[in-house]
Amino acid sequence: MLDKTKKKVVIAEDETTLNEIYVEILEDLGHEAVGFEDGATALDYILKNEVDFVVSDLKMPIMDGLTLLKELRKRHPSHPPVLIITGYFNPQIRKDALKFGVVDLISKPFDFEKISEYLDR
Repeated sequence: MLDKTKKKVVIAEDETTLNEIYVEILEDLGHEAVGFEDGATALDYILKNEVDFVVSDLKMPIMDGLTLLKELRKRHPSHPPVLIITGYFNPQIRKDALKFGVVDLISKPFDFEKISEYLDR
C-alpha cells in the first residue's frame, strides 16, 4: 500500500553538515529526502524527477534560493511547493519570495516541526 503521507523532499543547502542533518531528520520523520549543495543542481534534479516539496537555503553559491524559486516557476509551472530558509532574514526578501510563490520564508535556526506542518498540508 502506498503511504500518502511520505513525501519526496529536495533540500538545497550549501553547508554540507546542515544539508546532511536536514536529510537525516526528514528521513527520520518518514520522508524520502535528497540533498544538494547549490540551487542549480537541485533545479536540475527537480526538473527530471517527481518531487513533492523543496526546502532551500536563501544564500548559496551558483544559484540562490530565490533564483531557484523563480526558475522553477518559469520552467516547471506546476512546480512543487518551495520553503526558503535563511539566516539573513529581512522583510524585503520575504516580500520578494512571496511574490514568486514561496510557501513561506523562515529564519534559521528553525524547528523541524514547522517543516512537518508544511509537508502535512
